[in-house]
Amino acid sequence: MFKNYLKIAWRNIKRNKLHSFIHITGLAVAFSICILLFLVAYFHLSYDSFHKEKDQLFRTSRFVNNAQGPEVSSQMPLPAAAALEAEIPEIETAVTVHRAMPENFSYGDINMERLITRTDPDFFEIFNFPVIKGNSATILSGMHNIALSESTANAIFGETDPIGKDLKIGKPGQEQIYSVSAVLKDPPKNSSIHFDAVTRIETLYGYAENKNNWASNASNVFVKIAKNHGPGIVENKLVSFVEKYYPEQLAQLKSEHSEAMETLELLKVHLTNIEDVHFSGERSASIALVYAIMALGAFILLIACFNFVNLNMAQSFKRSRELGVRKTLGAFKGQLFLQLWGEAFLLYFFGFIMGMGLAYQLVPAFSAQFGGGIEIATLFQPAFLVIMLIVFIVVTLIAGGYPALKMANFGLVEILKGNVSTKKPGALRNTLLVSQFAISSLLICVSWIASQQLDFLREIPIGFEREQVISIPVGYQEDGRTVLARMRNELAEDPNIISIAGAGGNLGRGRDRTTSTSITGLDYNQNQISAYSLLADFDYLKTLQIPIIKGRDFDPNFATDTINAVVVTESFAKAMGESDPIGKYLGGEGADQIIGMVPDFNAYSPSEKELPILIHLSNDETINYIFLKVGTNDPQVVMERLESVWEKVAPRSLFNASFLDENLQAWYEMESTLTRVFGIASAIAIFLSCMGLFAISMLVIELRTKEIGIRKVMGASVNEIVSMISLHFLKLVLISLLIAMPLAWYAMQNWIQNYEYRIAINPLTFIGVGLIVAVIALVTVSFHSIKAGNANPVKSLRTE
Repeated sequence: MFKNYLKIAWRNIKRNKLHSFIHITGLAVAFSICILLFLVAYFHLSYDSFHKEKDQLFRTSRFVNNAQGPEVSSQMPLPAAAALEAEIPEIETAVTVHRAMPENFSYGDINMERLITRTDPDFFEIFNFPVIKGNSATILSGMHNIALSESTANAIFGETDPIGKDLKIGKPGQEQIYSVSAVLKDPPKNSSIHFDAVTRIETLYGYAENKNNWASNASNVFVKIAKNHGPGIVENKLVSFVEKYYPEQLAQLKSEHSEAMETLELLKVHLTNIEDVHFSGERSASIALVYAIMALGAFILLIACFNFVNLNMAQSFKRSRELGVRKTLGAFKGQLFLQLWGEAFLLYFFGFIMGMGLAYQLVPAFSAQFGGGIEIATLFQPAFLVIMLIVFIVVTLIAGGYPALKMANFGLVEILKGNVSTKKPGALRNTLLVSQFAISSLLICVSWIASQQLDFLREIPIGFEREQVISIPVGYQEDGRTVLARMRNELAEDPNIISIAGAGGNLGRGRDRTTSTSITGLDYNQNQISAYSLLADFDYLKTLQIPIIKGRDFDPNFATDTINAVVVTESFAKAMGESDPIGKYLGGEGADQIIGMVPDFNAYSPSEKELPILIHLSNDETINYIFLKVGTNDPQVVMERLESVWEKVAPRSLFNASFLDENLQAWYEMESTLTRVFGIASAIAIFLSCMGLFAISMLVIELRTKEIGIRKVMGASVNEIVSMISLHFLKLVLISLLIAMPLAWYAMQNWIQNYEYRIAINPLTFIGVGLIVAVIALVTVSFHSIKAGNANPVKSLRTE
């Protein structure tokens, strides 16, 4: 019997080739996009889930309610880990993890840059990074022991056993010798902790000066809480911990807030579970965006399901006599349901398999385009396959089962008399069409408004010259100050080079894909100031064309400029409470002295919280980037010239130059991804909706063939016939727009509130979307309505 059901189902699919093609194509596209979007969400939601005791692992963060507004940072002082472990019994282990920074690794003639993470010896007791070679209990027992990732060990040593081998790490003249104690499996992509090598925190530059400094916040602290103890117990004890170790900062915060406030409202240390770290802190992923991506996948699949239900319900009236004959011959409702649902299952199965195949082909391009970090192998992970199988079964049972159940329940007498009512299915059909176009319109509005916000951010004046300024990362195989001096000598007579400067950090994100933030806290006349700290060299302001408002620029003729001179922005002076900060000292006589004031500029993305900026020089700190202001209309010639010079001045460092305007685009990666994802999703949604509308309009016209013939005989023109049919569907589209637009406005109004700089949503956007959707729907329906209007009424009246 089952074989017979399959035969009948296959015959019906072959007989209705157009409808079957629409079904399978729509389902394949919907399933493929749904799978790709779910892969992205699955990747982000699986972050750090590989740690065995993940429920007990937490990262600490600081909340500070200072005069400039509340701040949250995951950066903690170096002594915090030991103090937490000593003060709070429920904390089994606490480790300091200094974020991975690129450094130069040397072994024989081999030199390469790799990321090195510095931490405590207990690191491998709480985190599960598998050890391939070496003793896991003694990996960091020696002060200069180092564990290498598998890929790094292979790149340096090849087939040679690396255990016990010595490596030189650091810039030329500053190298330290490390002994390889272990080889670790490469950390997975869905890990919040990345490294190419792991060594002791004591080898960190400046560790001796800051190991007891509670004002220096530069590392993460992770804690493992004992079993049967929740984080709430620990957080309650962290109040007294803060009062003990942050007395001066607490006193300062209380003086800034005249109203009586509890310790928790002023300064607190709180815990974030390891699985939530990916979605919290500075430059973190947005969990709201991940849920939005999942919703997108569900919406697109929902539209395809609506198409399926609509088409099946519309076709049910064409098959009513077939069903009536089967009932007359003794078929039960259950048998009819299984037969009809079997047809739906076959169509869904074909669509699902084609969707899987399409997703398999698109995974590499999709991952590269949207930075999802997804891999083809994830498609075949048991957990992900189970999720997609459940989605397939649920969708098939609901979207395929509902029409099958309704058709199996048709009354025998009504079927044979031809009195099957179309009223309720017509209402369902219209509801589903409205839902489809409402979702499509919502996605188009979201995509359009997100694009407007992105364009607005890109056009915001950032306060420095972005055109014709080249940024070159020095890398970690050369000394930045030496390279900078050589560059100045080599290019001193080049007419295309206006100025050259060095800096500790980049502006935007260059081709080395590295970005870093340094935030310093200062106390000036009882005013707590948080500011971005920028390391620069002479001619930094000149190269970026940042004007001096008061005071002067850094000058090589002033010997003290590299010791205690700083330049600040207007907002920094405002936070000080000084209209003229020139000559003032930050931290008392002999400390940093302000020699100049410049207008505010965006050292970091305008979408992030804006802080005052303090620029300083130093003879000791590392120059990591070189900026060049060029004065030519042929940038390619300048790039070629710089590349040849770079080979002379920095032979061991890769030439990775880029223009600042290119770098700054990386500030808007999340917004660009959001715009692209929603743009593609809205295009697919409107495509699927139009496919459904195309098929539904054809079936509706078929059901009204005789009516149209009678109207033509009675004198109706082609235009009147076309208008009658088109207006019916345009009314549905108008209703969908009335539903979608308020939802889009509300959602995007909340989204843009996250930005310091934001657009005002223009009502013309919704009018434009409405016109686009209406025209697309009208064009889709017009094909069949014009064909019906031009048909011979005699043939229409004879049709069965």
